[in-house]
Amino acid sequence: MKVGYLGVPGSYSEAALQKECQTMEEFEAIGYPNFQAIIDALASKRISMAVIPVENSTTGFIARSADLFRHQPIVAVADRFESVQHSLWALPGSQLSDITDVYSHPEALSQCDTFFAANPQLTQHAYTDTAQAAAFIQRSQLPHQAAIASQRAGELYGLEALRQDIQTEESNTTRFYIMKHQDNVQLTGKQLSLYLEVRHEPGALSKLLQVFGLLDCNLLSLNARPIPGKPFAYGFYLELDLSQMSIGFNDLMKIVDKASDYSQILGRF
Repeated sequence: MKVGYLGVPGSYSEAALQKECQTMEEFEAIGYPNFQAIIDALASKRISMAVIPVENSTTGFIARSADLFRHQPIVAVADRFESVQHSLWALPGSQLSDITDVYSHPEALSQCDTFFAANPQLTQHAYTDTAQAAAFIQRSQLPHQAAIASQRAGELYGLEALRQDIQTEESNTTRFYIMKHQDNVQLTGKQLSLYLEVRHEPGALSKLLQVFGLLDCNLLSLNARPIPGKPFAYGFYLELDLSQMSIGFNDLMKIVDKASDYSQILGRF
């Protein structure tokens, strides 16, 4: 089985992948440079599964990945939570006082706001992935540069930790969707992930949310995102707990379809 993830060995996505696949007899982990490349590979069935981050306990909903799920034939069949402990990595012998530029994935940089507030001399640079940022520092061999990455990434690329556990939240955790092509799965489970576009009229979303309440579907999350090509119009990502739902799943989806202009099941597990 070919399984896709963001980045290179040492990334947090790769760590989540390794744990998800540890009981498999055989799998091939394939790193991709960005979320679009992973989703394209899964949608075209060049890979069988993908591990994609969707939420972080510090920064919340990861829109840059979830926005790409829309109108794609892919679904989440499970989720996995991965502890994310960031360290500042530089070339051996470097000191924090030497560092002027720090590279990492934008999510990782934003998860370390307190560290950067305490060190205003550091300039942040967005990079494609935490582990690739560590690899970049190793290649560049410039003592004033550093990367924010995992313990495994820093050690893998021969760097030295200048500071450890620099994330703002001690319990910083990222949630990943385990995704497959919709043709290859039969979705079951008590947690439902949806993307909806409701009619642009007063109370459209409120009425749908009230229906969920009446049917004992517990709303776990709700995130609004701009609809491409429709200025100031928004779609909604929802997650529902169906464990107490008072009607059948197919009946629920009939109601959702009737109450929305567009609906897409993003996952059920």
